Amino acid sequence: MTTVRTCPACSDRAAAGDVFCEGCGRPLPEREGGAPAERSDNVPTAPQQSMSGATRGPVGGGGPGGGSRPGLVPADGGPTAPQVSLNGATRGPGTGTATPAAPAAGGGRPRGGGPEADPGRHGADSFTTQPIRRDSLRPLSAPAPSAAAAAPPPAAPPVPAPDWPPPAVGSSPVQPTNPEMCAWCPGRVGDGYCEKCGFLQPTGRDHVEVRTDAAAGVSDRGLRHRRNEDAMAIRVVAADDPRAPGTVCAVVCDGVSSSPRSDEASRVTAETGATVLAEQIRRGADPREATAAAMTRAAEAVAGIAESLDSAPACTFVSAVVDPAAGTVTVGWVGDSRAYWLSGGPRSSASALLTRDDSWSEAMVQMGALSREEAMRSANAHALIAWMGADSGEIDAHISTVTPTGPGTVLLCSDGLWNYYPEAQSLTDAVPGAGARPHEAARTYISLALRAGGKDNITAVLIPVPTEQGGPRAEQD
Repeated sequence: MTTVRTCPACSDRAAAGDVFCEGCGRPLPEREGGAPAERSDNVPTAPQQSMSGATRGPVGGGGPGGGSRPGLVPADGGPTAPQVSLNGATRGPGTGTATPAAPAAGGGRPRGGGPEADPGRHGADSFTTQPIRRDSLRPLSAPAPSAAAAAPPPAAPPVPAPDWPPPAVGSSPVQPTNPEMCAWCPGRVGDGYCEKCGFLQPTGRDHVEVRTDAAAGVSDRGLRHRRNEDAMAIRVVAADDPRAPGTVCAVVCDGVSSSPRSDEASRVTAETGATVLAEQIRRGADPREATAAAMTRAAEAVAGIAESLDSAPACTFVSAVVDPAAGTVTVGWVGDSRAYWLSGGPRSSASALLTRDDSWSEAMVQMGALSREEAMRSANAHALIAWMGADSGEIDAHISTVTPTGPGTVLLCSDGLWNYYPEAQSLTDAVPGAGARPHEAARTYISLALRAGGKDNITAVLIPVPTEQGGPRAEQD
């Protein structure tokens, strides 16, 4: 017989795999019998339609002048040619590029910030971590002790019990003054988990906001996960740099939930990738060469934290280098985190997806073996065929450069956002004029994903491209 689960706080009905209540956002208790609730990490939502010809056609809205927007990608599809091999960057035997067949048991990866600084927008490497303010993170009140239970007088003066809920530190409502006290119940914390309720304790990564003069990003834990396994990093080359003034480098990584320490994997990979990107650009490297070097170093970094091939942290990777002088956008990726071009107007290149997922379902569609609907109905739909980690074997990273006609915005995001808005045009319509206020737009994207269900970690980084330079040509090898 199927048992109907309800939230003890608001009595709202909860699905079998929910960890948090969708009604009030509070954590749900374990099911009867002590078995923990299953995690709903895999949401089979349809990704984008075929990219072939998707960026050409009439201008949406039928504004004055009509006609067609300049194209952004070649007519034979998106820029997905492998560019740089990461063979040797990860530990373990090189198995070659994974074949796009249904992953067998044990094969394939099933889908499941930086230091604080002055919150002002200073330019390069300015980070701001915001406190957690959602209702879903309010601690549950402890039950009042029974008046009938009278304890015998103690032999020694009792140690006074700490107040519950614990007082907050600064502006964060979930960080108790006593780090050994659980943020969710009166239990004690050991190794990051409560010994009583078993919940992972909140960290500063539950909600992170990054702001610079040229880009902004927001990352959120979402409503169902117990921790944020996404990470992002932004670096901006100084405006007076002699080689690449004002160039923006950004990385978004999504930890693979089925791997251990996936939150650490995404953080190490994002920070390493963005740092190397900026270093290479400052030295005068071509954006494509810089992206290749950054992805190789990032792959080495995440492989280096693995204890063994059987316990290898893993994550996806997507980066962007926006050169305001040349008007070019260079993206690199492994996995299914995405880069989009969001059109800024009828004279700009049409909104487009700039990446193609390294997933089993996308591989089946591109091979013509299955329709997109058939592929997404498969149990392997969200399985990755490429990722960064010590157990990834030999993989080919993808690098592509496009020269859009601006203005517009480059969006890097994890699947916590694009699962709800897979189409480039739907992202553009959801937040019109995103490039004018990128920080506000990033917050809005996170809010939209939370309202849509928030079933995964959500990250969005926006880089405005105000230039009128460039053209419709895309470059790829």
